[in-house]
Amino acid sequence: MEHFLHQNYSFLTKFFILIAVVSGIVSYRKYKGTPAIFFIKIVLFLFSIEVIGSYYKLKGLHNFFDPIFSSVFKKNFWWYTLAFDVIVIVLFSVLFQKVIANKKFKKILKFTTYCFILFSSIHIFYNRDLFFIQFFPMIQIAGAFVILSCSILYFMELLLTNKILEFYKFIYFYIAIAIFIWWLVITPLTFYDVYMVNSDWEYIFLKWQIYLTLNFVMYMLFAIGFFVSKPQNLPKKK
Repeated sequence: MEHFLHQNYSFLTKFFILIAVVSGIVSYRKYKGTPAIFFIKIVLFLFSIEVIGSYYKLKGLHNFFDPIFSSVFKKNFWWYTLAFDVIVIVLFSVLFQKVIANKKFKKILKFTTYCFILFSSIHIFYNRDLFFIQFFPMIQIAGAFVILSCSILYFMELLLTNKILEFYKFIYFYIAIAIFIWWLVITPLTFYDVYMVNSDWEYIFLKWQIYLTLNFVMYMLFAIGFFVSKPQNLPKKK
């Protein structure tokens, strides 16, 4: 099992995302003119993050790539910090700002996102020496707070309106559930990332299993949501 995870972790992650990508592309016409199209673009971006983030596997394949691996970009910490820990968080916030109709909830989410962007920028600037060699747990935790805010505010709006009677028809419900579960479980693991540095392989394999399980659940919920949901137009402004 450990050997299998070591050899196939990256492939399985990309495969799970690809299922969601294909589901989104197949459903594109169905959701045309709705915020779900923006979500399809987010899923495509998630797939591109994994593809680009695998550049470290090019090491030793050709002399052409030698300049990369003799520079500060030799590891992909910087890429995942920017693309996943920051940009993806902002994109999900923008998505739910499009979906949520309650003006007060929109303002809360917008303010929270601005604070997150400001905090992340300052944190990276003051820790720029570590930017290329490690992840930033504080940014990951702050990002999780934004994601959980997106989900909770969306659930609250459902409860406050008649939409709750047909929640299972809304793709945004599946998105909110999926990202809520993923970030809620993954975020506490950031406190234990020190074990990754210390080469505690038992912990590393356990973390890979948790990530793979959550990736499977999240992207399958995305795919299911694409097929079982009904399109919703943009909320009308009051």
